[in-house]
Amino acid sequence: MRMDERIKRMKSYKNLYEEFISEGNIRGAIINASRGKRNRSIMREMYNHPDFWIPIIQRWTLVFENPRHHPVEIYDGITRKKRTIICPTNKEQVIHHMLCNVLKPIFMKGMYEHSYGSIPNRGGLSGKKAIEKWLKHDRKNCKYVLKLDIKKFFESIPHEILKDNLGRIIKDEAFLKILFEVINATEAGLPLGFYTSQWLANWYLQGLDHYIKEELGASHYIRYMDDMVILGSNKRKLHRMKQEIEKYLNEKLGLQLNRKWQVFRFDHIKEGKHYGRDLDFMGFRFFCDRTIMRKSIMLKASRKARHMKKKSRVNVYDCRQMLSYLGWTSHTNTYGFYTEYIKPNVTVQRLKRRVSADDKRKEKERKLLYGMEKSREHEQAA
Repeated sequence: MRMDERIKRMKSYKNLYEEFISEGNIRGAIINASRGKRNRSIMREMYNHPDFWIPIIQRWTLVFENPRHHPVEIYDGITRKKRTIICPTNKEQVIHHMLCNVLKPIFMKGMYEHSYGSIPNRGGLSGKKAIEKWLKHDRKNCKYVLKLDIKKFFESIPHEILKDNLGRIIKDEAFLKILFEVINATEAGLPLGFYTSQWLANWYLQGLDHYIKEELGASHYIRYMDDMVILGSNKRKLHRMKQEIEKYLNEKLGLQLNRKWQVFRFDHIKEGKHYGRDLDFMGFRFFCDRTIMRKSIMLKASRKARHMKKKSRVNVYDCRQMLSYLGWTSHTNTYGFYTEYIKPNVTVQRLKRRVSADDKRKEKERKLLYGMEKSREHEQAA
């Protein structure tokens, strides 16, 4: 079933604006938007005094307009690309979370099961497990690999097609007005750095996911944002799939395939030797008999460990980042790398204790805030 046909059959949603401006939604958006940012005075104020800010935020939604943004260039360690992002204001971040709280249940209903990245409980580790399962239990259909991605994906998403598709399932003009205003923050495409962008981008490719799996008959297909991998037993079939995917992207979504697409023979062992190529995807390198970290991530982890050893006092941010790297090592065949480059420089138990203490402190603050709110509610009721 093609994207336009799927949208026609999808349930339409009304009265979303009431949910959008509800006190519960705003309170949840403040909590989510303030995570990791409570050192900022305005976010701390919102987090500590939500009852004061809720009516203010409700008024913001009546006259919401995008402010002028200043793009910032960053380096993405996972994709190894330089990206230009837009940092939203505190006001925008709360509005974005309010929008996504309403959109998430709608978008998740048709989400392809092997779409990963920026989706709750569907990170790179979940995608890794899926690929390893395919490689272990269905080697016949993992003989060849088609690897492809979309050229300048976020920047290229056409506003008109996206808005038209959203308008077919969302029948609430007040809600769409604010959502479309956020989309219009850039002249073209979706701005990297906006919380709304990752949800809208994933939803925009839902039709493509089902087209590849259901109509093209891909044996094993996985997507991480705009990076796609299809595993199959026939090289010619994968080439034909690539042509059909390119046609679908051009005609239905107004997007272009990156020229760096590949079809190759996957790694296999013959007479005790490895032949073919490993699959480099989501920060992992997959072989037929093992999975390791991408070399650039191992270099970052070892460099981080050396720097932490030199510091007289390690902050919580460093501890969390190092534990994140250790998560990569614990789920890959890289124990030798850990013992040689990480273990001599950092003590895992100290990192965990520091992070645990910080988590307990934040939880104590949250409970105290909740108790204060309940007390105010009882006083008002009396």
